[in-house]
Amino acid sequence: MEEERKLQIDAHPQIWAVGGGKGGVGKSVISVLLAFWLTRMGKRTILIDLDLGGANIHTLMGIKSPPKTLNDFVTRRLDSLEEVCIETDVENLRLICGASDILTLSNPHVAHKIKIINHVSKLDADYVVLDLGAGTSFNVLDFFLAAEKKIVVMTPQPTAIQNAYSFVRNVVYRRISRLASQQPPLQAMIKSAMDENNELRVRTIRDLLQAVEDIRGNEVMETLRGEIEAIRPTVITNMVTNNNDKNAGRVIQLVSEKYLMVHPRNLDSVAYDKQINQMVSSMVPITTLGQSSDAFANLYDITMKLL
Repeated sequence: MEEERKLQIDAHPQIWAVGGGKGGVGKSVISVLLAFWLTRMGKRTILIDLDLGGANIHTLMGIKSPPKTLNDFVTRRLDSLEEVCIETDVENLRLICGASDILTLSNPHVAHKIKIINHVSKLDADYVVLDLGAGTSFNVLDFFLAAEKKIVVMTPQPTAIQNAYSFVRNVVYRRISRLASQQPPLQAMIKSAMDENNELRVRTIRDLLQAVEDIRGNEVMETLRGEIEAIRPTVITNMVTNNNDKNAGRVIQLVSEKYLMVHPRNLDSVAYDKQINQMVSSMVPITTLGQSSDAFANLYDITMKLL
């Protein structure tokens, strides 16, 4: 928890983390275009590929072979994240590439993770956008929790909605589990509650907080409640093709409020654009997407609202 607070309080750059529970929902595309629009608004921005098992941001930027990657920092070949940054064709936008071909980064040691989190706060930028990997590994969840703007990307498909909710649920449990790390009885209770068929008959976060209050007292319960309510993720629904698709984010908002006591911000959706898929396949930088693209315009509006 301490490194998260350090990043949020002392950091010069504001950190935006883009995550989600399912691969293929367009997190990397969203990350790139958010970073692009930040630069267009005069913000010095660094985009970091933290998909440590399948880094691909550099290809979306039209870079075939990065001269240096995050692995150079983790393995101490380079001393700082600043040294890992490479320039891009977009003015004011720098990139820190991941290293999907090097196993040392697919499951970094806790010390490496903390080192990355701490050094992000030292970057010379106004904004840093973190593109996270899919899934709910502790690494993904901890990077997500360390950011000031926590962005969940999903698509309107039922499986993607389910995975997005699961992602938010795991974020909540990871937050309170870490908070209880020095209290084994409380942590055991939280771990048990994560099993939906637990013997405590805890089915929602509200149930868990009631059980905590009964066993550990009101003060502990209120501390956990405050940590949960402070998460406040932002939900973006990507690849929308019709008006009904736009309701997907509202679903996450409602079920998260009901079962997790989390209050997500349901932001605008992003239209499906087949041109993006074509550009990715051809390794054309998606930052050159045509101004007539609805998706391009949607991301501009979303960036303005996030600011």
